[in-house]
Amino acid sequence: MLQLADSHYPAGNGLQAVILAAGKGQRLRPRGYLKPLTPLLGITLLERVVLACRDVGVSECIVVLGYGKESVYERLDELADRTGITVRGVENPHWEEGNGTSALAAQPYIRGSFLLAMCDHVFDSAILHHLVDAGSGGAECRLAVDYRTEQVFRLDDATKVQLTDSTITAIGKNLQSYTAVDTGLFFCQPKVFDVLQQARAGGEGSLSEGWRRLIPRRQFQALDIGEAFWVDVDTPESLRYAERVLRSRQATNPCTETS
Repeated sequence: MLQLADSHYPAGNGLQAVILAAGKGQRLRPRGYLKPLTPLLGITLLERVVLACRDVGVSECIVVLGYGKESVYERLDELADRTGITVRGVENPHWEEGNGTSALAAQPYIRGSFLLAMCDHVFDSAILHHLVDAGSGGAECRLAVDYRTEQVFRLDDATKVQLTDSTITAIGKNLQSYTAVDTGLFFCQPKVFDVLQQARAGGEGSLSEGWRRLIPRRQFQALDIGEAFWVDVDTPESLRYAERVLRSRQATNPCTETS
């Protein structure tokens, strides 16, 4: 069994980020790479998320591994050296049960409020800045959402949310009525692990099922990302879309740093 080291740099006292990188990523596999190690304009998807986290002052990234864990884990030392922040590999032996179990795998290492991100989402680091600046606002979880639903790549495959003001009242891929789309970027309090544990105990391993348990208590809040860019890269088509957008943005503003 893979033995994962505690960390690659001494952990600091700053903000932590949990990056979920445990899934199989079958739809992207025709490109020949594990999803976290898939290159996008010369930078892997995982490194892009770590760099975005570093940009907002994160001192430690906890990368949750599952499928292909050995191949991803052996790249973490190099990633830590290159980015200059702690990169901790944590194994989720239950990754096939859903992404909520991957978030739970990070629980023993969390010291306080933390960012939660998906390794296969490409996004403007400004979204994380806004999440950190907004904090939790007293809620257990705040989700960055995109109101521009008509512009979302593969809307049919996206997780949707209903909102009343900034309070999330429903979440799911199959919502018939929705206000915005889940970008997969969260600012969480450690209390969220309680609802994820409850969901798993009830046979549900997804993040969305855990978040639904926050809704009756009005503990699930939204943050509008405005005009910021993001895309969920889980197919060759979405990868090509991300490449086109990033090239276009670089051509317009060569100094733009987009994660």
